[in-house]
Amino acid sequence: MAEKLKINQNVLVTRAGGEDDWYATSVQDINDKEFCISIPTKESIPLILMSGEAVKVSFVHDNSRFEFEARVKGRRQDNVPLYVLTLPKEYKRVQMRGFVRVPVIMEVCYARVPEEGKQPVFNRGDTLDLSGGGMRLLIKEDYPVDTRLIIKFTLPLKTGPEEIEVVGRVVRSWSHEQTRLRQVAVEFVKIYRRQQDLVVRFILSKLSEQRRLS
Repeated sequence: MAEKLKINQNVLVTRAGGEDDWYATSVQDINDKEFCISIPTKESIPLILMSGEAVKVSFVHDNSRFEFEARVKGRRQDNVPLYVLTLPKEYKRVQMRGFVRVPVIMEVCYARVPEEGKQPVFNRGDTLDLSGGGMRLLIKEDYPVDTRLIIKFTLPLKTGPEEIEVVGRVVRSWSHEQTRLRQVAVEFVKIYRRQQDLVVRFILSKLSEQRRLS
């Protein structure tokens, strides 16, 4: 595991055994037996951990997402306060779908999947949030549940913009309180592995930005 985790790598942390309430942080130091992270935060709220407490850690390496459990050994004061965690004996590769969701506003083009032989008619809308498994849209139409949509959007990654095209399934639709538009929850049903990896990397970078600004 030590060769997977690196200093300055973005990771997510949550309490083991509970809901996946993820907090963002990064690796500050590492050796053969333990590693240190800065205090994890979510929307400027810190995750307070006690010595001996079990946590779950998630990170992306080589286009795959990994999770493992660790135990808090204590705190260490460097330039900033750090948590010291044990390195695990084993870890598991997990699916990107259902990954942590972050609020993000991006313009999208969307269209109902057309009948065979017909061309899709695209409209413009905005995202309200995004995860590796889906997104919430703000659009004009009130689509029935199970409607298939083609969705195109651009991820503004540090390495340059990436054009993404996926197919999603409407799982819920409801009114937006401040406008006459509709909020539509969409689950990705056709997304290439590379596209999903790029979405997750974008999410991790957004969480890291939130942590730095908190």
